[in-house]
Amino acid sequence: MSRPPVPSRPVATAAFQGVTLLFFTGCAAWLVRESRELGGRPGMMALGVAVASGGLALVALGALVGLLRSGRLLALRSRAEMGTYALVLATMGVLALVGLRLLSSEGRPALATFCLGVAGWLAGVGLHAVPALFLGPTGFMDSLGRRTPFSRLEWFSFQREQGELPRVRLQAGQGTRLLLAARLASADEDVVRAALAGAGVSVRRR
Repeated sequence: MSRPPVPSRPVATAAFQGVTLLFFTGCAAWLVRESRELGGRPGMMALGVAVASGGLALVALGALVGLLRSGRLLALRSRAEMGTYALVLATMGVLALVGLRLLSSEGRPALATFCLGVAGWLAGVGLHAVPALFLGPTGFMDSLGRRTPFSRLEWFSFQREQGELPRVRLQAGQGTRLLLAARLASADEDVVRAALAGAGVSVRRR
């Protein structure tokens, strides 16, 4: 009989968000300097990318604060949809090629570094290289710091997927609104079901 999972601090995801914060903050400053050196349309483009880099840094900051304040959480073994994997891998490939081209022939190292960094960030967030969904005493939290408290949920359902890998699809919501959808390893079903039922969330009957 396997031991029940034990909640712990989300160290890996918090570290990932900390590195993301530092990286994109540095990229934003570098891009601003590069925009001044380039001038004209290339400079304006670099400045716009600097704003995007700053936005990603703010997202990472919010996620990091949320994860550090959350205390102990149970990391769920969530998986993305197969179509999502294909889309993320394709986007990563395009960004990597653009970054390498900018680095080798265009002489724009800041923009190239940003493209390569976004490709790495997508690997962590889109491919779930770090835990992407957590279960806490009052609800769920994802790797970007977004919360779905039990108090907002009225119903939930599990649906088993067909295939070689044991997966279940979790859906939870309020009224007709879907507030949470996740693809989990089957081993997480019991603990999530118990947490939702204990919080008074009812099973949706088909």
